[in-house]
Amino acid sequence: MSGTGGFRTLLARLAGLRATAEPRALDWTPEAERMRSALEMHELGVQLYRQRMRREHPYASRADIDDLVRAWLVAPPPDTRLRLPSRERHGFAG
Repeated sequence: MSGTGGFRTLLARLAGLRATAEPRALDWTPEAERMRSALEMHELGVQLYRQRMRREHPYASRADIDDLVRAWLVAPPPDTRLRLPSRERHGFAG
């Protein structure tokens, strides 16, 4: 799956520019560091989910695994709000 390959390529290019630039020319700002960390964590999460799907579906083809990962990525997040039956019964649920 090539969903985050573009980000990886961009970060590799920036790292190459940084290696050849003057010492303080391309220092990462705190915001850029956070963005880079977030993208790396996203990539790791996708890799872990792909590994899990391979383990749970050992006979699935690579295309099938890609489809499962893609479906997971585009699925809406689950509703994780706390539901208290007593509040819903009295009309306080929001």
